[in-house]
Amino acid sequence: MFAAPIAFSAEPRHVAGNGAIDLNYPSGATAELGLLRRTIAGVLDFKGRSRRTEVLLYQFAVALVGVTLGFAGSTFLPHAFASTLIVIVRVVTALPLVALFARRLHDQNRSAWWTLILPVGMGLNIVRHESRLVANTPSSPPWLGLAYVCVVILMLVLFYWPGTRGPNRFGSDPREA
Repeated sequence: MFAAPIAFSAEPRHVAGNGAIDLNYPSGATAELGLLRRTIAGVLDFKGRSRRTEVLLYQFAVALVGVTLGFAGSTFLPHAFASTLIVIVRVVTALPLVALFARRLHDQNRSAWWTLILPVGMGLNIVRHESRLVANTPSSPPWLGLAYVCVVILMLVLFYWPGTRGPNRFGSDPREA
């Protein structure tokens, strides 16, 4: 009546004999939580390599925390306190992102100097919002929005570009660990 849970793998393999496909994922939920713990604990760990899965899990966890705090803050807390709390949470959750980005770049055999694109993106976002307040207009200059979108696209490409297979100058392949 009840089927066994299916675990998915990155690369399904055919099982010899019956033609079925083996969908066993080599890591599982425990390993995924380990990746999330590594990201949070590795705020200053710029060495080694990280998988795309680590980025995805971290972004999912941050989004979940943000939505939960946003809802709780807007429902139960005064506006000024909720706004301050959200800014603090954004800063705290952005800190591990810098080291994670450096490790993702290492996975692609790129220099961690590319992480300097993060403050550029954050700065453009701040300037974009502040320019609306200073000019007292509903929107910022179009070129500023375009520059911000270009930087965000570049960051997403660098975060999710596949890493090099096998070892590289920054360490062993994290998918094989």
